[in-house]
Amino acid sequence: MNFSIVIPLYNEAENINQLNSELLNAISELEKNDNEFEIIYVEDGSSDKTLDHLKKLSNETKTIIIKNNSNLAQSKSILNGIEVANFNNIILLDGDLQNDPKDIIKMIEIYNKKENILVHGFRKNRNDPYLTKILPSKIANFIVRKFTNSKILDHGCSLKIFDKRMIDTNDFFGDFHRLFAAQISKDIEVIEIEVNHRPRVKGKSNYGFERVLRVLIDLIFMNFSKKERSSFYTLGTLGLISFFFSFVSLIYMFFLKIVENKSFIDTPLPMVFVFFTLSGFIFFSLNLVLETMKKIINSNSKGIKTYKIIK
Repeated sequence: MNFSIVIPLYNEAENINQLNSELLNAISELEKNDNEFEIIYVEDGSSDKTLDHLKKLSNETKTIIIKNNSNLAQSKSILNGIEVANFNNIILLDGDLQNDPKDIIKMIEIYNKKENILVHGFRKNRNDPYLTKILPSKIANFIVRKFTNSKILDHGCSLKIFDKRMIDTNDFFGDFHRLFAAQISKDIEVIEIEVNHRPRVKGKSNYGFERVLRVLIDLIFMNFSKKERSSFYTLGTLGLISFFFSFVSLIYMFFLKIVENKSFIDTPLPMVFVFFTLSGFIFFSLNLVLETMKKIINSNSKGIKTYKIIK
């Protein structure tokens, strides 16, 4: 079978050479079984020498290097990589060396045995700080499973293999790389495979506790597509915060009424509740309007690339 390996990179100059070497070793094993590969590195507007290191690679395996016009974030980088892929079977892999390229071997063995499946990595033993990485991931996975009825244990694992013909990239939005497996799991079989997870030795992680808010916002706007823009998450976060304060003020208002027998009109809490509730609806409504406008703009500008092919 033929596979395109898509790897988004942002400020990973220190990891590229080792990643490329490990990936080529895994590919050499797989090519013995009549598999063909191409590697697609997507440089996402790095501020270090990531692009310079990529240009120096001289692989025998076909290697495509594309550079985003600006920092578009991981999901858009993946979509750009899928767009230029010459093969239908896509392998996603992170560029921070925490994913082990050797795991691709056993994932492909399973993928080649069945049709219409998605093989998904499961980081059972994660080598990350608990409070800043593992705990937010557990919360985000719990929320996604509750919202989507997905059975996937580790939605955030980047290692995935799937056929791009069974997905419509126009339906994806936000941090799609975390949610798209849950979205399509109703229609296809998802097989989770335990994979190795290594500690990050070089470079800096770009994710933390804010991923929980991102997942919440993406789930709320499941039916709306978007480009990676900070305004989407800014307005969404403000909306969530507004609803949170409206809920707190409502609870406190009833607490004063029941426990201290204080009338609602004796406090400003009813006005506070109404203010934050309306604010929440306004922020989310603005997002809906903006996303509708983006859809119209995107349909009119179809064909305009957000990247250029370097090699």
